[in-house]
Amino acid sequence: MPKFVLCLLALSLLLVGCGGPRLSVDPDWKDAPKNFHVIASAPYVANADDLTDDFRDENSFRRWFATYLDSSLTEYSVAKPSVKIVDDAVFSTGLLKLGDEFAKFPLPEVEKLEGIGGVVIAVHPVRFWRDATPCPNGGCIGGKHLNVMMSYTIVAVEDMRVLAYGVARVNDSFTFAMTRGNWESVIKGAAKQLLEDTPLKK
Repeated sequence: MPKFVLCLLALSLLLVGCGGPRLSVDPDWKDAPKNFHVIASAPYVANADDLTDDFRDENSFRRWFATYLDSSLTEYSVAKPSVKIVDDAVFSTGLLKLGDEFAKFPLPEVEKLEGIGGVVIAVHPVRFWRDATPCPNGGCIGGKHLNVMMSYTIVAVEDMRVLAYGVARVNDSFTFAMTRGNWESVIKGAAKQLLEDTPLKK
């Protein structure tokens, strides 16, 4: 598992465990642009079989993920998004303070991207996995969940001013088998969290 993903997991556990803040927004950021870019790394899915059950293959899932994230952000934002899946190499990392802790967050290397300007949401990494709530003594059917977690920053790329950053984490429950509806639910929830407390949110 990539080192950055392990760091994201550790940060998420820290925030959940201590009840710390999930995001930070520059209080001087008041106005939303007319449009914004979203660059996201290719999503990592812990169980590859989950992809073949609901999508044909990894490439089909990546295309669907970008399209559905775009439509979800469109639904919840006052501005028009444009979502693009990019290589991990276009991200660097910045050490930013969240609550009482410092953690690494993704920053776009704009010189490696064409046609990207204005406000950019950099999302890296993107990780999906499933887990289950333990059932005491095996006397019931434990609850199952699809999870998604994303580390992100929102940057004004002209001067590389960091406008907001945080960790989006969402889960959706199912009983027996996952459906496409579970994937849709967690992406919608993550889209809301990417925009939370910012001028971009409706």
